[in-house]
Amino acid sequence: MKKPPVNVFVDLGPVGRLYRSDVAEETNLFQYREGVTSPQAVSLTMPVRADQYDSIGGLLPIFEMNLPEGALKERLRLQFAKAIPQFDDLDLLHIVGSSQIGRLRYSQKEQIDPTVPEQDLQEILTHKGSSDLFAHLLERFATYSGISGIQPKVLVREEKAPEKITHRGATHIIKSFDPAEYPELAANEFICTAGAQAAGIRTARVQLSTNRRFLIVDRFDLNADGTYLGIEDFCVLDGRRAHGRYDGSYERIAKRITDFVSPKALADAREQYALMVVYACTVGNGDAHLKNFSVLYRHADDIIELAPAYDIVSTQLYVRRDSLALTMQESKEFPHRSALSRFVRQVTGSSRQSAARVLEQVKLGAEAAIGEAATYAKIHEDAVAFAGRLIAVVRAGLERLKH
Repeated sequence: MKKPPVNVFVDLGPVGRLYRSDVAEETNLFQYREGVTSPQAVSLTMPVRADQYDSIGGLLPIFEMNLPEGALKERLRLQFAKAIPQFDDLDLLHIVGSSQIGRLRYSQKEQIDPTVPEQDLQEILTHKGSSDLFAHLLERFATYSGISGIQPKVLVREEKAPEKITHRGATHIIKSFDPAEYPELAANEFICTAGAQAAGIRTARVQLSTNRRFLIVDRFDLNADGTYLGIEDFCVLDGRRAHGRYDGSYERIAKRITDFVSPKALADAREQYALMVVYACTVGNGDAHLKNFSVLYRHADDIIELAPAYDIVSTQLYVRRDSLALTMQESKEFPHRSALSRFVRQVTGSSRQSAARVLEQVKLGAEAAIGEAATYAKIHEDAVAFAGRLIAVVRAGLERLKH
């Protein structure tokens, strides 16, 4: 049975249709509406034009970018399996289309309702009960959660904050984890993010719940006036589908930064990116892939900047022999000082002395992360082993940074 087209919206205004080809069943097509202007382009890689855009075997990268994965996708598949027997990505996009990361929205209807139910964040931050709070959040917010990633997460709207919020969309990301598979993952990200901030890296704002089961992340694509920024990860910018997130190199991302970031924001973007990558190498983050770096912009003709760092964790804590997500100088081995210095110079075009300053900033950030982990162990006696392992991983990274 032919699936109905999905209308695509930019800033809640309709700009085009996404639909399945009548001729080639495996081909998805996108067509801009007449009268759409350049600032309303759905992607920096898809300027407004009269011709259709097509993709065989899946959605175009920008439309696939926020498709739910992992536990969230499975929850939605089970929920809609009876109503939609041949459940595919086009159906999934429609289901979560009213609430997405970034400024794009999707619906089979001609208009879209962006309203997301409200949630008391303090309830999450202070939850101590035995009930499975995340299961409740998943049931309530799954259909409002256009966000990718294997880690369990949902999008929610903060309750009772009229002085800060003038819109009806989601304001925060709530992350959880499987403690049997990834012990203390929320604390891991909280500590590593604190270290990144100490290194001078702009990051998403994160809060750790009292029971250490949840991480609350502020949306950095949300403007004070209630509009959302455009956001595109480097899978999209490199023309790759989501399954290619581990293909390519950190040098390739640097090239794409030069291609897409606005000239006036380019020097800052290059330095921030160099800091992000060197810090990831130092804390043992083997999951800094193409989807974990992004750009931000108000509209396609406006200033394009590198987005703050997010999803910062030490994966070597769980996979002792983990490697880099992407290659650096044609290797996925965690690099030492000489390779990191060459990388920084290549990305920023700076001198050895300037590259040494970047490495020193990362050193200070990694030491701050060690301090945060030590403090965490003092507060939570049952987390001493976790903190000890994290400190050991970061110290090993600092040794690589020295030699």
